[in-house]
Amino acid sequence: MKKPITFLLFVSAILFSSLTYSQNDDINETLSNLSTSAAIPYIDPIISAFGSNLNSGWVSKLPSAKMISFNLDLKIVGMGSFFEDNEKTFSTSGAFRFTSSQANQLVASLPLSVRANIKDQILSQEFNVAITGPTIIGSDAERVKVTFAGPSFDVSGNSFDVAAQTFTLNDVKGFLNNLEILPTAAVQLGIGTFAGTNFMFRWLPDIDVKDLGKFSFWGVGALHNPAVWFDGEMPFDLAFGGFYQKLTVGTIFETKASQFGVYISKTLGAIVAFTPYIGLTTETSTTTINYDYEFDTPAGVSKSNIKFELEGKNTVGFTVGASFKLAILNFNVDYKIANVKTISAGLNFGF
Repeated sequence: MKKPITFLLFVSAILFSSLTYSQNDDINETLSNLSTSAAIPYIDPIISAFGSNLNSGWVSKLPSAKMISFNLDLKIVGMGSFFEDNEKTFSTSGAFRFTSSQANQLVASLPLSVRANIKDQILSQEFNVAITGPTIIGSDAERVKVTFAGPSFDVSGNSFDVAAQTFTLNDVKGFLNNLEILPTAAVQLGIGTFAGTNFMFRWLPDIDVKDLGKFSFWGVGALHNPAVWFDGEMPFDLAFGGFYQKLTVGTIFETKASQFGVYISKTLGAIVAFTPYIGLTTETSTTTINYDYEFDTPAGVSKSNIKFELEGKNTVGFTVGASFKLAILNFNVDYKIANVKTISAGLNFGF
């Protein structure tokens, strides 16, 4: 029960926190120290969590098999995707540019007459290095480290060896400090029923989440009960649904997600009711990352805009859950089994 309780606490903090926006640009500053090779594994754990959260919590009530009826549901929903322990650190290799102070350390043991020349060579190019350390969800007591193999440099036909060294990137730590679950919350409105179809809308205003920046998203979707086109009653409720969402986090992350699925439920009771439900879904999510990489050159500090896309891990999910109704009040909780496991819960007022 520890993880679900943690999740609900996080969601409560988001839903009822002040809307005062922080001016903290820590995530921008953190990523500005990382080349693409380092940024991809560093932020990778949070990418699939963004997508899985968006593709969760949509369905807890299926539309009736009626051509026309009035149905209005206002729902406060929270979602949380779990992280694995092995996602808290990474190890990779790739291109990296050294700062002026790092270049000074690299050339410190060389003859004074060639230091300036070799430092300029170092600042003028990228090097393939080993990169290890915490990911964005790792410990904030750890820092990313870069290991330089130490190649040779030519000055006036003479070769000079630079000793292998390891540098600690003091500005790149485990940003979210061993976070176990990434929370998201939203207000969801359901309207129906028209030809067995309910339409849903989601929205979350700008809220500053930790040091990630202003967090907001919106989404639309629909559920259709095909039994509206047939005579007789089915022993359970059936619906097909499709949903689309877009999320932004500060100026760094933009996630687009979509989901299609089939859902089955069975309601036991009326004014007081219990409804178990399951869903089989396919989903996709793509996150665009956009930031400025800052590095030193012989002429001074330079910036390079870096922009790339990462795909979420989830492709197929199986959700099992239940809702509990008391008059117009409903509470539901469900759990999605997928590559990224996600819990969701909602408080629903329905008419």
